[in-house]
Amino acid sequence: MTNPEYKSPSWPDIFRYLYKHKIAILGISFTVAVIVAIITLFIPNRYTSTANLLPSQRPSLGFDLFSEEGGLSSIASSVLGNGVSEESNRYIVLLSSYTTSKRVVEKFNLIEKYELSESQAPMKYAIDILSDRTTFESQEEGNFIISVEDEDPELAKDMAEFYITVLNEINTRIVTKDARQYREFIEKRYQKALTDADSLKQEIIRFQNKYGVIELPEQVKAYFSLIGGLTARQIESELKLKVLSETVKENSDSYRNAQIEYKSISRALNEAYSDSNRFNILLNFNELPYISTTYYELTLQAEIQGEIQKFLLPVYEQAKMEEAKSLPIVSVVDEPIVPKLKSYPKRSLIVIAAGFSAFILILLYFILKLSITKNKEYFAYFKN
Repeated sequence: MTNPEYKSPSWPDIFRYLYKHKIAILGISFTVAVIVAIITLFIPNRYTSTANLLPSQRPSLGFDLFSEEGGLSSIASSVLGNGVSEESNRYIVLLSSYTTSKRVVEKFNLIEKYELSESQAPMKYAIDILSDRTTFESQEEGNFIISVEDEDPELAKDMAEFYITVLNEINTRIVTKDARQYREFIEKRYQKALTDADSLKQEIIRFQNKYGVIELPEQVKAYFSLIGGLTARQIESELKLKVLSETVKENSDSYRNAQIEYKSISRALNEAYSDSNRFNILLNFNELPYISTTYYELTLQAEIQGEIQKFLLPVYEQAKMEEAKSLPIVSVVDEPIVPKLKSYPKRSLIVIAAGFSAFILILLYFILKLSITKNKEYFAYFKN
């Protein structure tokens, strides 16, 4: 005896069989849809309140600490974010944080509202439910949407408004803290610049008192002019003395006078080369390289300190203004309102989905039943 073969029902057979049982198929599907419709009536309606937000524009005040074109743009980015994507991510982080969720739960007493007082972790479960009922979305146009769903439409609107308030409060606190830390850093740097400038000023004064330097370029010019004049007079006096030595006697008055003049000029020239009296306009020729090097180093340091102070002072003033400012992070384009129409449950969709699912399952059931009926011998054989 050969093994029986499995015979798949043909499509015509399937259609005939299903048509034969059409009342059962349609009846069961309709019954399921009705039952689901009745069940959905016991599901509480929920209402969604929505707020439409835009990032606030920060006004520019003089030297803009937060200018994107300035050298401090990286600092601004860390404080305020940079670009639509980062702004949106910042909003989502702040709104989804445990701190914000906890404040909302406590503000509206959601633990009792959600009947979680007797649960093991009331706050955690309340935050989980709240997260399921809130949506934070960034739009391509740059705006940001906050949606809050609740069974009480008035409460949904109040919660959406509270989210905006908390968002601005937390951001203001963070920005103020960052601005304060930055102001303190700039303040310390500015105070150090003032201290360095004062130390440099005292060092310049000591240098001037020690070497008699007032304005080195002018003093050097006058000094070299004096040296040149004395040197020329010395050469002239020396030539005159040499001529007289060949024409008159050494004990003559003219020769002695010329000799006295030459010695006087030579002594004045030597004193000019080695003058160390700081009250004179003359400079010590032997120390002139050191004096000039030190003078120009001190002058350079003074110019650097001046540029540092010119840069730091407006930055410091701006940092103080930024710390004092308390701008909201967002502006409300569309305020949340009390919704009139429910957003959940979508009863018609639920009923249609349930009826269609029941219809498909019933079809599969009758197709399977037809297949079993046509292959009784096949299944009996393998059963035995």
